[in-house]
Amino acid sequence: ALADYIVPDTHNFESWGFTAPWGGVASKATTARWPVVAPATHRTADGQPVSMEAFCIAVAKRLRLPGFGDQAITDPQGNTLPLNRAEDFYLRVAANIAFMGKTPVAPANQEDITLTGVSRILPAIQHTLKADEVGRVAFIYSRGGRFAPEDSGYTEQRLGNAWKKPLQIWNADVAAHRHAITGERFSGCPVWYPARLSDGRAIDDQFPIGQWPLKLISFKSNTMSSSTAGIPRLHHVKPANLVALNPQDGERYGLQHGDRVRIITPGGQVVAQISLLNGVMPGVIAIEHGYGHREMGATQHSLDGVPMPYDPQIRAGINLNDLGFADPTRTITNTWLDWVSGAAVRQGLPAKIERI
Repeated sequence: ALADYIVPDTHNFESWGFTAPWGGVASKATTARWPVVAPATHRTADGQPVSMEAFCIAVAKRLRLPGFGDQAITDPQGNTLPLNRAEDFYLRVAANIAFMGKTPVAPANQEDITLTGVSRILPAIQHTLKADEVGRVAFIYSRGGRFAPEDSGYTEQRLGNAWKKPLQIWNADVAAHRHAITGERFSGCPVWYPARLSDGRAIDDQFPIGQWPLKLISFKSNTMSSSTAGIPRLHHVKPANLVALNPQDGERYGLQHGDRVRIITPGGQVVAQISLLNGVMPGVIAIEHGYGHREMGATQHSLDGVPMPYDPQIRAGINLNDLGFADPTRTITNTWLDWVSGAAVRQGLPAKIERI
């Protein structure tokens, strides 16, 4: 969160970007984001908004890294194209999307451009892209992306975009490697392991279920994320996050819907209001992610003695990160990391609960 004071970045409403839906959407789709408001950050010497893209490109050019500068990109005809600005990258990605598949999208007409506000970015599109790309990229942005027909995701009762390659059950490359800490050989085929610490010991051996009877998980919020935490209206809709327990566990611990409890893990404790929901598996505490920030505008800071704006509401709710703990089997203190991937573990944390 403090990084914005070192390299100021743009908000998602001020920036370019692309996203694709997860696997639950059967038809092909890609969204396209473009700046709907002018960035509030300062401008660089050549007029660009200060952003992570501008910073990375400037550093790469100063280091004379290949792939940046006036002759960074080569098109299929062998022409060299620049990569000096965020638009040089994102607008060409949009052009690739526009021409993908059997048939490219149609060029946008004047009505498309005017009604959707794409006219504001049309000068940048015209300055960056080739003539035959301009109208099609304008079409992409006027629709907010490119979306295949919904029925293209299915053929009768089968998936339309089928995976036609063989399913690889055995992976010899994985089987040839060993775990870097324990020396245990990895399995070359799918296999179940209990949640493990760095030395291979099962988490339930270190933190017995008798003492830590619950498992803590997180789930994504339908309102709050790192990019929406500063939006007051969303806090009005849901001021604090959902902390859910199965009704069977509620009866087990003498809890009613709305009771305040203390959630304890080997690494910390927080106070929360419990909701009893049948959608949560017995033995699990489910915490809605995206709340309880300490930074991101939640705490006031001063620059050169001038207090910066902040909003205490961003601190509302609890944050699963405050309940993480150090792996006791490591020689050097570090968080509990996934045994294979090395990612910080945030699912299945041992926990217990106390009514307040």
